Amino acid sequence: MNTVFDALVIEARMDFRSFLAEYRRVAALLYERTGDIAFRNVVLTDKSFTRWRAGQVARPHHPAPAILERMYGKPVDELFAPCTDEQAQVLRAVPTPVLDERELAMTARDARAHAADAASQLLPDLSLDQLEDDLVRLVRANTTTPPHEIFMAAKELLGLATVMLDRTQLLSQRGRLYVVAGQASALLGACAFDLSSMPTAVELMRASALYGQVAEHGPLQAYAHGYLALLYYWGGNPAQAVRQIERAHSFQGVGATGQARLAAIAARSYAHLGRTAEAHAAIDRSLADRGPAVDDLHDGIAGEFDFSVERVAMSNSTTLLLLRDGVGAEASARRSLELIASQSSASTPLAVAPQAGADLATALLMRRDLDGAAEAMRPVLSLPREWRGAGLVGRVNAVRAELASPSFRDALVARDLAEQIDDFTLVAAPRTLGPGAVRLAIDGEIG
Repeated sequence: MNTVFDALVIEARMDFRSFLAEYRRVAALLYERTGDIAFRNVVLTDKSFTRWRAGQVARPHHPAPAILERMYGKPVDELFAPCTDEQAQVLRAVPTPVLDERELAMTARDARAHAADAASQLLPDLSLDQLEDDLVRLVRANTTTPPHEIFMAAKELLGLATVMLDRTQLLSQRGRLYVVAGQASALLGACAFDLSSMPTAVELMRASALYGQVAEHGPLQAYAHGYLALLYYWGGNPAQAVRQIERAHSFQGVGATGQARLAAIAARSYAHLGRTAEAHAAIDRSLADRGPAVDDLHDGIAGEFDFSVERVAMSNSTTLLLLRDGVGAEASARRSLELIASQSSASTPLAVAPQAGADLATALLMRRDLDGAAEAMRPVLSLPREWRGAGLVGRVNAVRAELASPSFRDALVARDLAEQIDDFTLVAAPRTLGPGAVRLAIDGEIG
């Protein structure tokens, strides 16, 4: 159906671009006259223009009617009414516009210019390859490099990833960069936790989860939400930790290593809540045969993202201590230390053995073996200050709490060990960067 509006547009030989220019000009005049903000930045799409011409809209919304009436000097209802026979004859008499060579050349130049602009917003694949390689090396170095050094290097990689995101519009490249940004954020969050900056760690892990969501990367999202669970139970909110674990289990593509990690974290969350049966069931899941399922984060990159059997045993020893199962905790801590001692590589993080040692000492104190606990703490207390992260300090403080038992009140070994622990925590890793340094180090990096 031809409308009066369509007839007037054809008669004036206007295309969408020329019509839009006139439409905006009239809208600006009406804004100056009325002050109605609706006229200031009017929006009209090619699709709406086509529907108006075809008579598919009875009456457009404000401010379109006022603009059209000003443009054509007719009420809008008349403009969208079917055209008369006389107007139809006029339409048939209007010749079909013929494109000349200049118009064709202009269209080609516009297309070429737009394509060139799009091509300029690509990154060399080699640059992305290098960034990903640097990230992998850093994640793997985290097992043998102090957290404050990893933090500064990961901060630089996150900055590079965000800069590169601004320089490419290619979806495949942006997807890779979002994954790198998420991995760097996760690494930063783990370091922030070691440095006892809990709010910073939570913020960075949330950023990691969001990057993983944008990239649709299940293992990264599972890792971030699992770490958030860990942060929540360390922060005294085990109920929220359980919810984070449930969320982590919803993501696809997580291999057996990642599943074992989530099970170990779940066990600790349940233990904090006193849900003994569920904690033991989660421990059993963490120890199950892992099978062939792998993913590119926990198994491919590994390093900080790995969760080896010795780490599982160490984590479970802490869980069993929370359940006051000293026998089980001792066996699990010894299992972790035995596995570490049997390793010929440096793949196990240097902090795992001290954490298992501290758990072993606590378990031994629960059965009043003071000399055995002091022996277990010997290598722990000799650890350099940069490796005394929050997780280890928490376990060492658990040993200190056991030493406060009336059973050890008059024991010289207990007093000496307590003093050594006080000296140990006084110069722990969280003090390495100084007050507020972690917070300042990431300002402006997380959008």
